[in-house]
Parts: sequence; C-alpha cells; structure tokens
Amino acid sequence: MLTSLALPLALLLTQQQSIADRLAGRVPPDIAALATELATDAAGRGLPIDPIIQKAIEGSAKRVPAERVGAAMRLVVTQLDAAAGGLRDGNAALSADTVAIAAGAFALTAGLSGRDIATLARSGSPPAEVIVGLRVAGTLVALGVPASETMTLVTGTLQAGRPAGELLALPGRVQAEVAKGVTPAQAAAGLARAAAAQARRGPPPGRGQPPPHPTPPPHP
Repeated sequence: MLTSLALPLALLLTQQQSIADRLAGRVPPDIAALATELATDAAGRGLPIDPIIQKAIEGSAKRVPAERVGAAMRLVVTQLDAAAGGLRDGNAALSADTVAIAAGAFALTAGLSGRDIATLARSGSPPAEVIVGLRVAGTLVALGVPASETMTLVTGTLQAGRPAGELLALPGRVQAEVAKGVTPAQAAAGLARAAAAQARRGPPPGRGQPPPHPTPPPHP
C-alpha cells in the first residue's frame, strides 16, 4: 500500500522538478512557484503544461507585473479546461490528446467558442487533421474572419476530405484575397463555396473509399 502511494508522489515530485528546471533563471521565484503549482495541477487533469510555462516565461521576459502574469497563467488554464470540454463534447478520444487541447485553447483565445471546438472535433476527420483545423480556425479569426465564416470554411474543407496542406494554406489564401480588396469575411465565404463544391464532387483521389483492385492479368 505504501509503495502504491509512493509511486504517484515520486512522479509528482519529478514533474515539479522538471517544471522548476525549465523556469529556473527565466522567471522570478514567485512566478516560478505559481507556474509550477498550476502546471502540476493541470497535468494531473490531463491538460498540457507547455502553454502555462510559456506564458510565465513570456510575461517575465516582457517585465509584466507578477500579478498580471499570474492572472494570465490562470486564464490559460481556464482556456485549456474549456478546450478539453469542447473536445470531449465532440469526440471523447480527442479530449485525451494534449496537442489537441492546446490547439483548441489557441482557437478559443482567438475568439471561437467551446461549441465551435466541439463542432470541429465531431467533423469525422482524422485527429491530426482536426488539430490542424483548430489551429487554422484560430489563425483565421485572428486575421479578422468572423467566427461563423471561419467555421463554415474550416468544417467544409475538412468534410471535403482535403489534405492537411490545404487546410494550412487557408490563412494565406484569405490574405491573398484581402489584398485584392475584399473583406476577410468575403474571402472566407468564397473559399467555403469552393470547399462545398469539392465536397459535392467527393474526396480527392487517394482519400475516402480505397481504389479498386487492379484487374488481374489474363491467364496464359
């Protein structure tokens, strides 16, 4: 019994030391202590800790007052919790993926909602592409595309079965259209119409249904 209790305690102490080592000399002691506490608790709930540590380092590097850095770190934890909840509502398996949670938190920070996160999670796309979709959605909102147009574009592209590379290209394509004089919303709407047309035509070659077996050669 004592051994079973000692193992989690040992892991906890090791994790705390690892966090402290990453922060040593980069943040004031009080921020390091709070970051270690928040990150250790977050890890215990299956949340990623890198966004918390990065926020501590970023705030300290900019000489932001300690109370503001602490508030920012707590907000990061809140966003990570909300992202995990949205993923859980859409696809329970993704809620255990710390990379997906971090991507969801990024999208929430940009302006999407927990419901949006759930919608992307249940798109039916492979987990790796959902993660890309979350990051692209957050980037689009940051570029000025309204959340509704962002969701239409990203979900449409996912459902059309387009590869991750095309998802990653969406922010650049929106910016290219904006440079021609349209609004971010108009640019996204035009790309969404193209994605919807692709969805009606079916997935591109190599995706969706497997190709038929080749015809066997005739017997001699």
